[in-house]
Amino acid sequence: MSDETIVILGIPVDNLTMDTAVNRIFSMIDDFAEDGRARLVATVNVDFLVNTHAWFRKHIRHPELLDILRRADMVTADGMPIVWASKLLGTPLMERVTGADLVPRLAEEAAKRKKTIFLLGGKGDVGQKAADLLMEWYPGFEVAGVYSPFVHVEGDALLETEAADEEIVDRINQSKADILLLAFGNPKQEIWFERNRLRLKVPVSIGIGGTYEFIVGSVTRAPEWMQKSGTEWLFRMTQDPKRLIKRYLVGFFKLGFMIWPALLHYRYQTLRYHRLHASQPEPQTAELKAVSGDMKVINFPARVDAPFVKQHGGEMENAIGEAAFMALDFSRTDFIDSSGLGLIVKLWKRGPETKTGVYFTGIHGAVVHFFKLTRLWDLFQKKAYDDLDHLLDNLDREKLLPPFFMVVAEKTSRLIVLRLSGRLDGVQMTKIEMDAVIENVGGRNCIFDLSGLEFVDGSGIFFFLRIQKALARKGKTCALSNVSDNVLQIFRISKLVHLFNLAPHVEDAKRKFN
Repeated sequence: MSDETIVILGIPVDNLTMDTAVNRIFSMIDDFAEDGRARLVATVNVDFLVNTHAWFRKHIRHPELLDILRRADMVTADGMPIVWASKLLGTPLMERVTGADLVPRLAEEAAKRKKTIFLLGGKGDVGQKAADLLMEWYPGFEVAGVYSPFVHVEGDALLETEAADEEIVDRINQSKADILLLAFGNPKQEIWFERNRLRLKVPVSIGIGGTYEFIVGSVTRAPEWMQKSGTEWLFRMTQDPKRLIKRYLVGFFKLGFMIWPALLHYRYQTLRYHRLHASQPEPQTAELKAVSGDMKVINFPARVDAPFVKQHGGEMENAIGEAAFMALDFSRTDFIDSSGLGLIVKLWKRGPETKTGVYFTGIHGAVVHFFKLTRLWDLFQKKAYDDLDHLLDNLDREKLLPPFFMVVAEKTSRLIVLRLSGRLDGVQMTKIEMDAVIENVGGRNCIFDLSGLEFVDGSGIFFFLRIQKALARKGKTCALSNVSDNVLQIFRISKLVHLFNLAPHVEDAKRKFN
């Protein structure tokens, strides 16, 4: 069975020790030799949670960052508040794995295994200084390269980033590095990786934030006893009070505000479950059955918790891929803990890997409420059906639904309406012939009907930017209509809303062009 995963506020965190994390990273290097897929390791602290989520559950502050973290190949807890939260949610993390501790361990192990590391990012020459120290501390350690470019993930400068990204990626790929350290800070380093994932030929990339500063000593780490006790943040505040006091106080208050409802609900459901089943404990086994030649169902038990995951999680993960479609049925389930949530997210992630359509049925009552409180309901909502019959009734439509599609809904001499649906990300962008799309748009004003667009990431943003740039040269413009909250938020976070007219509906956009 793979390592345990828990969920903290909608983000899966792997339950690892430092030794396990290091071994998994070097195993990813071996996996790359088999499949050529670049992998991401994220080290998550309170800043990630605060940057990702809005104060209230109905909104997501940074949908792209949330999506990246959910799909990351490994996520470690880089902060004691994450560990404390895991204990309160019933599945304690074994320890925190920080970027500042992980990088020296990787350098030490890389020297033993004859692997190389590329240091990207950092301010000024701090990356080179960190590289020099690591080579001094660990004889035999080889640095593949050091480079500290400035990269853009927002604003009008995005229009010019493709050439710059290509130069950076080429330099990294030519180094033949085994590990890439990304020190642009959160969320820039994660967004930059995702934007260039398909072009990178480095097996593992790791977001490490300000780790170079810790290595060279320009930022002093707290004494070891403060690191272990979880009070390192107090020490950090004394080093730079003007910048950090507000950041830490707001961050901790927001974290408590967001996580407290989930903690209360978890405690209440734990007591309620034990009261109801104290005399006759429910057998915690899952049932796997075939419904048809291309559809299987996993019926989860009443309690999906850490003991169940430990005993059955591996076989559940292996089951994904045994059929073209898999339904995860929760009609019997009335309790899920953080470890159970982690298993469900892993099953969801396995779907694209095995080209299996994963759907959810029978989610009800307290389970839906817990998904909402843990900021995870958005992940399942569009793939959730009342029961298996409801899913089967819609399965033919699901089979025909591509991940992304675009149609010309209307075309006149003056304007064109492009209707986009599904998920527009880096993978889909590789399949789009942009020159042909721009030629089809011609010299017309363009209205994007985004009523069916579920998600767009930093790569997908370039679809809109290229068309907008081509039309701007001809004195024409673009409008976005029927935009969902999450898609609009990605445009806002990217600071690109001003490039487009916004309209509630296509007809409203047409009136703007008349």
